[in-house]
Amino acid sequence: MNAERLQEVFSSNLKELRIRANVSQMKLAEKADLSVGYICDLESGRRWGTPETFSKLARALDVNPFELLLPRDLELSASDISFRRSFAAEVNKAMQKNLRSALDNAISQVMNESLN
Repeated sequence: MNAERLQEVFSSNLKELRIRANVSQMKLAEKADLSVGYICDLESGRRWGTPETFSKLARALDVNPFELLLPRDLELSASDISFRRSFAAEVNKAMQKNLRSALDNAISQVMNESLN
């Protein structure tokens, strides 16, 4: 799945999960501590979330973060379930790596600023 398709899946899932949770964009923005404009941009595919954004949205929608990225147009056969588990593991690993990198950068920046 290419990045463009992944973003389409994310945008579609975000909107579907929000509607399923019966919350407006405004209410989701409040629950996730994000702006309404940002939610609108995410749902329309104009913007792409960060790992922190995914976590906030997942908490606000009461889902796992990887559910925001899983294609929903697949029928659930045994191979689909295996694919989804594998895909979820890959996404989880990538999100952890990105989060670790962001934390390392933030710690380095604080350390550099405190030394100067």
